[in-house]
Amino acid sequence: MENYKFPKRCLMLFGAEGPGLSKKALEMADDVVYISQFGSVRSLNAGAAAAVSMHAWIAQHAAPNC
Repeated sequence: MENYKFPKRCLMLFGAEGPGLSKKALEMADDVVYISQFGSVRSLNAGAAAAVSMHAWIAQHAAPNC
């Protein structure tokens, strides 16, 4: 995700811990973005992943003087 250019308009889907997104959701997605993790971490809580992802979108698209 660190180098991904988020579209101005996008819909973010987050899968459950462990199983992730359904096969159908993955097939329909234009892009699949992963959050880099280091160490023994295997997954992030969906709420934490959503927060990290939305922050990355805001960092790219928010007006500079908000």
